[in-house]
Amino acid sequence: MPSECVLCGRDDAALCRDCARLLRRECATPYRAETSADALMTAEEQVLLPVVAAGEYRDALSAVVLAFKNHGRTQLGGSLGRCLAGGLAALPQLVPELASAELTLVPVPSTGTGWRRRGYDPVVLVLRSLEREGRLPAGMNICPALAIKIRVPWRRLNQKGLGRAARRRNVRNTMRLKRNLGSRFRPSANLSGALVVVVDDVLTTGSTVAEAAKTLEKSGATVCAAIVLAAARTPDQGSRQGSLQRREENI
Repeated sequence: MPSECVLCGRDDAALCRDCARLLRRECATPYRAETSADALMTAEEQVLLPVVAAGEYRDALSAVVLAFKNHGRTQLGGSLGRCLAGGLAALPQLVPELASAELTLVPVPSTGTGWRRRGYDPVVLVLRSLEREGRLPAGMNICPALAIKIRVPWRRLNQKGLGRAARRRNVRNTMRLKRNLGSRFRPSANLSGALVVVVDDVLTTGSTVAEAAKTLEKSGATVCAAIVLAAARTPDQGSRQGSLQRREENI
């Protein structure tokens, strides 16, 4: 079908050459992003789980992520996969304790409603493009071990638009380990003792990542970090007091 660039509208490409260069430039320097996520920090500013972000959720990166997730532009999976590959390559430098470690990448699962609306799981699609293009760093493997528990319709809320406390309540006890992963992947029972990195698309309050880590640790896995395509900045991120108040609420 005819296509146009999601950023500039140029014909015949989901992402034209100039806009692809702009996206690569925005993701050229992965960084530690857990300080913007209340659920991953204590009130004393101690890190509960380190998070590496490929880029900041703004400008070209945010537009591409939204088009990929919400508008069916699955052709962008390869471009986002290359952004994520840069974050994975920088993981040992940004989280030194992971250097030379065998790591298992576990994607945060899409909800049933999201999967039915889109027809695909965005995070899994990005990881598959990474694997298909041979960009997965040595010593890392993918294991989609998590699934969303079935909930009655009146208890299903979209994380988008919820406040910080509501986001934590909304994801609490919503994930489970899959019983069968198919022949391509290791069974979830083998996660016992494995070093796991949680993979998600966008980091906001960190509630979803924290819930995924909690579920995986129940299986005996050691969740040592998380990696995301983009990290959102909170409106009052520059306010130290506002940040401390949110972390105290989280405790």
